[in-house]
Amino acid sequence: MSTANSSDEFKNASSVRIELDRAQQELEQLRTLYEQYFIGILQFPPDQLHQKMQRTIRKLRNAPFKNSQTNYQLRMLEQRYQTYATYWKRVMREREEGTYFRDVFKAELRERVAREDAEGQTQRGKVKANVKALFDTYQDALERQAGKKLKLDYEKFQKRLVQQAKSFKEKNGNKKLSFKVVVEEGKVRVRATTKE
Repeated sequence: MSTANSSDEFKNASSVRIELDRAQQELEQLRTLYEQYFIGILQFPPDQLHQKMQRTIRKLRNAPFKNSQTNYQLRMLEQRYQTYATYWKRVMREREEGTYFRDVFKAELRERVAREDAEGQTQRGKVKANVKALFDTYQDALERQAGKKLKLDYEKFQKRLVQQAKSFKEKNGNKKLSFKVVVEEGKVRVRATTKE
């Protein structure tokens, strides 16, 4: 862009300052749009605004009527733009390669949810869900008795349940086993019974 054209666009020093302020706001808007694109809110990157930002910086570099203050502001604007542009380029490359941490996290989360759903349909998954529900019921009953929140160890609860199940099987053979939470004489217990 020629200096003559820049002179036509900038009539005085205040018009350069106004353009600099506008460019700083535009850069912030561009940063926000890129972040929205990276987290999946926007479908496409803000390429048009990015190109406009590059043109604005070139135009400001060639602007007349600059003083030390506007030169300093322009340098700061260019440095911020370069920092962002480097970051955006890196993230775009990582997304193309499939290594961007947010995308990797989302994929792993989807896989884990699918795995848990699939496991929940198996016999083992159903048993785990039942044990967790029993634990929650047991903890609620204990907290009601105590009148305060309690921090129970789920692992210990599971181990005691397994021991109780083994002991029950030894006494009752292959009868189907069921557990339920009962309150007897003010004490909360997990009782094993045979399923009807």
